[in-house]
Amino acid sequence: MKNRSRAYIRHQRERMIQKNWAILQNIMLRENEYMPVRGTLSKGKVHCSCRMCRYEQYHSIPKTKHKARLKAMEQEIDEYVYFLLACCSLHDLALTKSISLGNKK
Repeated sequence: MKNRSRAYIRHQRERMIQKNWAILQNIMLRENEYMPVRGTLSKGKVHCSCRMCRYEQYHSIPKTKHKARLKAMEQEIDEYVYFLLACCSLHDLALTKSISLGNKK
């Protein structure tokens, strides 16, 4: 684990609290009197499943790691197909040479 300063940890904690506070206030439309204590919002998710918070999931947008994996798989398939085409063309070329020389197989 990286050594991080207390200031960095405080900053990240406050950033998450602000994000979750905004979700509760603006999306779930909670009033101030029903809001939880601010410190408890840094502990995890607010569990909002609205379309705005889960845009990628509702619109079937793949995550970056899935895009990268798919691209790598497509590249591997393309390389394999290119290899097969190259092998077939060499094999056909060898057959035509042997036929033209009179060595029928």
